[in-house]
Amino acid sequence: MLGRMNPSAETQMAIGIGPQVFTESESFYRAALESLSEGVMILGADCRIIYANKLVYEITGYSPEELLGQTPHLLRADSEKDDCAADKASDEEPRCFEFEMKRKDGRLHWMYVKSTPYRNDGGEVLGRVVALSCIAKQKNLEFENEFLQDEFRAGFGNIIGHGPALQKVLAQIATVAPTEANVIILGESGTGKELVARAIHDLSARKGRSLVRVNCASIPKELFESEFFGHVRGAFTGAIKDRVGRFELADDGTLFLDEVGEIPLDLQSKLLRVLQEGQFERVGDERTRTVKVRLIAATNRDLLAEARAGRFRLDLYYRLSVFPIEVPSLRERLEDVGELAEHFIKQASRRLGVPRPRLTKIQMQELQGYDWPGNVRELQNVIERAVILAKGGKLQFELPHRANRDGPVDRPTLAPGRNGEAELSLDELAVREREIVTAAVHRTNWKIYGTDGAAALLRIKPTTLVSKMKRLNIQRGSA
Repeated sequence: MLGRMNPSAETQMAIGIGPQVFTESESFYRAALESLSEGVMILGADCRIIYANKLVYEITGYSPEELLGQTPHLLRADSEKDDCAADKASDEEPRCFEFEMKRKDGRLHWMYVKSTPYRNDGGEVLGRVVALSCIAKQKNLEFENEFLQDEFRAGFGNIIGHGPALQKVLAQIATVAPTEANVIILGESGTGKELVARAIHDLSARKGRSLVRVNCASIPKELFESEFFGHVRGAFTGAIKDRVGRFELADDGTLFLDEVGEIPLDLQSKLLRVLQEGQFERVGDERTRTVKVRLIAATNRDLLAEARAGRFRLDLYYRLSVFPIEVPSLRERLEDVGELAEHFIKQASRRLGVPRPRLTKIQMQELQGYDWPGNVRELQNVIERAVILAKGGKLQFELPHRANRDGPVDRPTLAPGRNGEAELSLDELAVREREIVTAAVHRTNWKIYGTDGAAALLRIKPTTLVSKMKRLNIQRGSA
């Protein structure tokens, strides 16, 4: 008989077939149920499974002997009671819901369930017909949309520039991306650390999977554990449903922890455990889950100094810092300012629906003469404002001579002009800068690096000095 169990006479009447018809037409009904693209179970009045089609056994991994006579509670991944037994008030109506099913082998799958009561001639509910559909792909898409859809790609679009400082970063990305090594991205705010993380992911074997971003600076301290590892319903006040954490969402993909230095010290041991063992528990759940995640972290802090001060675990620091990449500030790659500016002008003009203004050589020099404390992000904002305010296609940039975040803007001391008034043009600033740099390299016999080099004499980084020399066209024998 169907499902290797004989339905009772009451059940046969409930589904509209009498004993004689059932016996004579069993092959027809079996063929109809087996041809469906959904798993189908029939539950009796006691909520036990009296029939299941072949697809149910394939979905669940159980044999007929193991499944028939059991309640659907056997398939639940959580600890809730049987829906059929626990919710008598809804027995009269069809119900549709989603749940996480646990296969016999322990693997979890999201299922969509439609449960419909069947009745006898007197209208009495005798059981339910339950249809099961796998929705794992749909659930993954929902989770991605909930957490990160378009969040990451809304930045600068791509990494732009060809200067030596940026080329070094690109070479490091190309080296580490194909590996499974953890990466920590160092650099000031606004330098494009997110873009570096995206590039590493896109060049890795995990590029077909999710890149999940967590901004650690924006998470309240009490919600860190839930955000990372998820929680089950009722784990704390406000936990009205199960929630997948970022580690689980990034399984087989990449997890990007931005501002990783903001993670509370008391949670860092759990983070270290999942990095070492790939295991964790959701908040309020006893079941251990396993994930395989590649971690990329980013920070603008000196994590080693934080660790030595007791504010960051030293063992976690070493675990994160397998392959450090330092993203240069914009003042260290001024040769890329023009290319970046042109990109942002084109981007802003298209988005705002205005004619594209032209960037002149003098305007380019003006942008390169600023030290950009807010880095690429500040440049983008300045360009967008200039595009909005442009009259007749002419750009005007509102730049202070020197950025000072802790007080009023500092202005350079101006020398008396021809008429005794203080005046200083941008051209004169460029001349002075060229004179200072030229004097420094002559004094050090054109040595750039080292404690006795020109960079140390000027108290700037060697890469910054090289960029300045290229911009000012200072070459040995030219001055």
